[in-house]
Amino acid sequence: MKSFCVIGLGKFGQSLAETLAKSGCQVMIIDTDADKVTAMADIVTNAVIGDPTNESVLRSTGITDYECAIVCLTTNINANVLLTIMLKELGVKKVVARALNEGHRKVLERIGADMIVFPEQDMGERLGYMLTKDNVTEFIEFSGYKIIELSVPREWQGKSLVDLELRRKFSVNVVAVSRADGVVDVSPRPDRVFTQGDKVTIIGADKDIDKLMKQLK
Repeated sequence: MKSFCVIGLGKFGQSLAETLAKSGCQVMIIDTDADKVTAMADIVTNAVIGDPTNESVLRSTGITDYECAIVCLTTNINANVLLTIMLKELGVKKVVARALNEGHRKVLERIGADMIVFPEQDMGERLGYMLTKDNVTEFIEFSGYKIIELSVPREWQGKSLVDLELRRKFSVNVVAVSRADGVVDVSPRPDRVFTQGDKVTIIGADKDIDKLMKQLK
């Protein structure tokens, strides 16, 4: 079972902890706000009320037994940085830190955060992409790649993967097709013909997905 410690229960931290717990992970939460901690105590493995920037508090939680700690403090950059340093010094295997701005990101990078996230920026980019691409119904970006789900464009309907030559033209791969009735065809055959109501999941490098989407405008 994967184990995570979520530190800071703002909206992002609460949502993250709840999602991890529902996914069957072992989750510990830490926050100074007793009401927030108590409200989530029943859905997580361990709920701690205390100041996470206090090293003795951190040590007492057994945080080094967890695979990953996520720093979700939202308003105090100094506390965020201090906590990240403490977690690294304590020997936590993986430290994920939330950045509030670009300068903060650079600091977190220099002090050794294993992963840095911009929840607001990432969500803004995701929403912007979906709003400007009429067919896109889902969008995920990671490490230079994008996975998109889009409603099959009208010009694709009645054509097969062989006809469209997406891999040759755009260097992207179709990994699944969902029919209107909810049936999902994973790794569809090359002769599979698209019909109205289909949704197709495509993976490719950022530049290749962008090239494909420009062609669909």
